Amino acid sequence: MMKNFLLAILVLVGATQSLASDKLVVGYYPSWNRSVYPHTAVQYQNLTHIAHAFIGPMVDGNLEVPSGFLYPELIQTAHANGVKVVVSLGGWGTYSDRFAPLAADTAARHRFVQNLKNFCVTNGYDGADIDWEYPKNATERTNMRLLISELRQAFNTTTPALLLAMAGPATNWSGQWFDFSAMMNDFNWIGIMTYDFYGAWTSKAGHNSALYGAYPPNDQGWVDYGVQYYNVTRGVPKSKLLIGIPFYGQQFNASALWGTSTGATQVVYYSIAPKLQQGWTRYWDAGSQVPYMISPTGNQLISYDDSQSVAAKCNYVNSTDVAGAIIWAIGQDGVGARQPLLETVGAGLLRPTSVAQHVGGAVPERFVLKQNYPNPFNGATHIRYGIPESGLVSLRVFDLLGREVHTLAEGEHAAGEFDATISSERLSSGVYIYRLTWQGRAISKTLTVLR
Repeated sequence: MMKNFLLAILVLVGATQSLASDKLVVGYYPSWNRSVYPHTAVQYQNLTHIAHAFIGPMVDGNLEVPSGFLYPELIQTAHANGVKVVVSLGGWGTYSDRFAPLAADTAARHRFVQNLKNFCVTNGYDGADIDWEYPKNATERTNMRLLISELRQAFNTTTPALLLAMAGPATNWSGQWFDFSAMMNDFNWIGIMTYDFYGAWTSKAGHNSALYGAYPPNDQGWVDYGVQYYNVTRGVPKSKLLIGIPFYGQQFNASALWGTSTGATQVVYYSIAPKLQQGWTRYWDAGSQVPYMISPTGNQLISYDDSQSVAAKCNYVNSTDVAGAIIWAIGQDGVGARQPLLETVGAGLLRPTSVAQHVGGAVPERFVLKQNYPNPFNGATHIRYGIPESGLVSLRVFDLLGREVHTLAEGEHAAGEFDATISSERLSSGVYIYRLTWQGRAISKTLTVLR
């Protein structure tokens, strides 16, 4: 009888299927990082698109392609893994400054449109991402609208049509000069740059990319404010919007959050993470849903994102029906052989399960994995676990043949208790094993799905 039962379970497990996510994850790949982050290091399974940055427009409508920019191996490998690649134009500085005179000249604009279309087709790109930072007046707003309309028309002549996307500001300071009502249908997506809210240009040390915040002008901005600005104020549907997730932070000459800052520098995550073992103290801002850390000397503060805050942003995307996320930039979160932030994004947006959420309360005294509740279940079940110290955590679900079917949590966790939810809609009937690992230790339990 037991043998027949196990055979039945194995048959059920063998039929396990997971539903594909419809979220977009667009990772910017800076061309200048190629030597330290080659195409072989990219975790394609955690992306849907790569934005290859940057080439520049010329005022006469030609393109400036930096030496060494072209990277056919990146495009070929991405395509082999089902990931599309768009070429990104502009960025902060000289390249963006050329958009205004280019867009104002009809002949140059037409030349640029044809050159960009041909560049994409010739080099295997799936489309283009326009990062014009930023139009500055009503005339430039009008000319940008003309440029985007002409690009869309030209891109529609290819089979399949080339993708067209843009990176946009998170507030009305620059957003007022974008004609979103006229352009939004021309874009496949709009990536909101919901980061750099505080930095060297601000007089106080605030969050680089808070999920939530106070009301402007007391606060420079935050992720949800940017989404509401586009969706409610400017009428852009959420199905077009991607939030920005930074894999870097801002290091301030400051002793306290919201305190006076005398300067700041940008620092990438792989330089931030080791500081937890160098005497820096990590704090969690529950209201803003982001961490920060203060140096042992007390005169330096870093605002940044880690796996906990990235998981919160992924849950925000899933719960608000935003289309996905852009990342600046992939390759900035490498910690040893891991890319914990990108892994968290992939688990949160591309795997058909929820990301674990920190539930607060007292820090547990020991490493613990609780039995899921309810169990058996038909609907959703919760898995709670706790870690007494910060560290790399993974919570994965396997079938009885040992095949991984879902990743519920992946990456750096603060000490505390966490809750992950999994839906029975994502699993066939049967018995599964869920396994928690932390600091070389592991605990496993089983859950049962009933239909």
